[in-house]
Amino acid sequence: MAGERCDPNTIRWMNKTIPSAILNDNWWQTESGFPMCTNLLNTEKYGPVFPTLPGSATKILPGWDCALINEEGEVCGRNELGKVCIKLPTPPCHAIGLWNKNELYVEKYLEEVPGYYIAGDEGIVDDRGYL
Repeated sequence: MAGERCDPNTIRWMNKTIPSAILNDNWWQTESGFPMCTNLLNTEKYGPVFPTLPGSATKILPGWDCALINEEGEVCGRNELGKVCIKLPTPPCHAIGLWNKNELYVEKYLEEVPGYYIAGDEGIVDDRGYL
C-alpha cells in the first residue's frame, strides 16, 4: 500500500482473503519525496518488523521529526488527536517550495505552526509509537 494509509476495512479484507500476504502500509506525500511512516520489511539488521494495525501506517521513519499539534499550537501527548506536522528543517528529500509559488508554499504549509511543516492530515501517535 502506498501514499495515504490504507483504510482498516481493506486491511481486514486482505488479511482474511490472502492470509499469507505481507501488508506493508505506508504514509507519505508528494512533498515528502519518501515515506514518512512505514514498516521496514526485510531490514532485520536495522530493527524489528512491527505488526500491522488497521488504521495505522506503523511507525515514523528515522529522519522525520513528526509531531502532532493541537488547536492551541502545543505538541499533543500520546493518543491525542492533532495536526500531523514535521519539525523544521525537513529531510533533504522534502520539497522546499512550490513551482513559481513559494509565497503560497509558506502560507499553506509553514505559517500556521511556526517551526513546522503542516502535512494537512490529522492523527494520533498511540502508546506503541504508531502514527
